[in-house]
Amino acid sequence: MARTSEYSSSGPSSRPSGTASRSRTSDLDSGDSMDAMGSARPRGSSYSEDMQWRHAAIFGAGVALGALLGAGAALLYAPQSGEETREMLSERAHRFGGRIGDRLGDARGDLGWYMRRGRRKLRRGAERGRWAGEDLADRIRRGW
Repeated sequence: MARTSEYSSSGPSSRPSGTASRSRTSDLDSGDSMDAMGSARPRGSSYSEDMQWRHAAIFGAGVALGALLGAGAALLYAPQSGEETREMLSERAHRFGGRIGDRLGDARGDLGWYMRRGRRKLRRGAERGRWAGEDLADRIRRGW
């Protein structure tokens, strides 16, 4: 059965059980207007009001203190000495830098290939345009 015919009759017995009847009127009552709806007082503060810098300073101080405590805890519970940790980080940075360098080299090569291809196509197009212009000039001189 089609969806529209399911609810086509107006009697309550034609609705499936558990479905409430909905009014087909708009959200606004007939006496309301959009102006009346928009005149309600807005909530919150204006963007033009000054920010409470004290609250921002307290938040920033909390973030800085948390970062310091986290760094201290990481140093206390680190499974390696500081020298071993620095060496491990240095090795990882070199490997990462090498991979990035390889990828940049590949991208540079691909870009060069696309640039050469584009210049070649541009030269061909310009040459064909010049030929078409010369042909047109010849036709005009001969009177078509």
